[in-house]
Amino acid sequence: MKAAVFLAPRRLELRDLPLPEIGPREVRVRVLGCGVCGTDAHIYEGHIANARPPVVLGHEICGRVEETGAQVQGLAPGETVVVDPFVACGECPECRSGERRFCRRETFIGYHCNGGFAQFTSVPAANLYRLPPEVCPESGILVETLATVVAGLHRLAPQPGRRILLLGAGTVGMLWAQLLHRALPACLIQTEIVPERLARARALGTDLAFSPLLEEPEATVRRLCPDGVDYLIDATGSTEAVAQALPLLARGGTFLSFGICPAGERLPLSLNWFYQQQATFITSRRPPGELPRAVNLLARGAVDPAGLVTGRYPLSGLAECFRRFAAAKDRELKMMIDPWA
Repeated sequence: MKAAVFLAPRRLELRDLPLPEIGPREVRVRVLGCGVCGTDAHIYEGHIANARPPVVLGHEICGRVEETGAQVQGLAPGETVVVDPFVACGECPECRSGERRFCRRETFIGYHCNGGFAQFTSVPAANLYRLPPEVCPESGILVETLATVVAGLHRLAPQPGRRILLLGAGTVGMLWAQLLHRALPACLIQTEIVPERLARARALGTDLAFSPLLEEPEATVRRLCPDGVDYLIDATGSTEAVAQALPLLARGGTFLSFGICPAGERLPLSLNWFYQQQATFITSRRPPGELPRAVNLLARGAVDPAGLVTGRYPLSGLAECFRRFAAAKDRELKMMIDPWA
């Protein structure tokens, strides 16, 4: 089979690999498409060291069941599935207490073992979820990302009639905006520095969408929300953007750190300010079992994936996708690798 193998930062190699073997509880999946995640791009550039090379990256996988292990039940060849890339060990104290997301010996498909930038991959059957026929593979690659947003929304639990400031209008930000509209906010404000993405946010019906490069955030937000916002959500991973927006959090407000900031960056925080504001700081890192909810939202049309997948590329174009992740933000949101193209 064809696969793009990550060897080291900025080193990818297109290889012919043997078909992945499967154990009794595993499934061989024919990859129909795999989304290019920002984390993949950062691994390729050497900004983060999540992966264990040599490895096939790619964890936003939609595929078709090719072959099942002897003990697999409930899945049949030909069925379309999506992959939960997080494999918990099931044995550590955290797993035994029901907190699988904190597993001490986790395996992440596409970081620690071969993922979806290949024609086939092997996956534990417990990590596969059927995709209904009304959801196409291009939408299927969004399921894992949407699941993380669903988990974040569950953590945030926004009350109707409240004021929300959402930072970022990339793929994650646009999925957040769609779910937040259904939370019935009194006001939803979204920021984005890329003009084309800003236009998409405005088209979605956000109450106010603006670029912090062109408009001063403090004055712009307070024109609509004089007392600040009740919820601040970061979908950028930019420490600078968060530092700029935190003073806009109202008394008793909640800040959700969702975007992944570089490990070496530090936020200039005043603990006294948090104390005086009685503000809450929460994070959401991993979707514990939220993929079925994400599939259901797409199947019901509660989330519209139209326009989010902006490019389809062959395996040989993966390095170019990583380059475009940083250099073509005006043209790309979610890029998809089709390993059969």
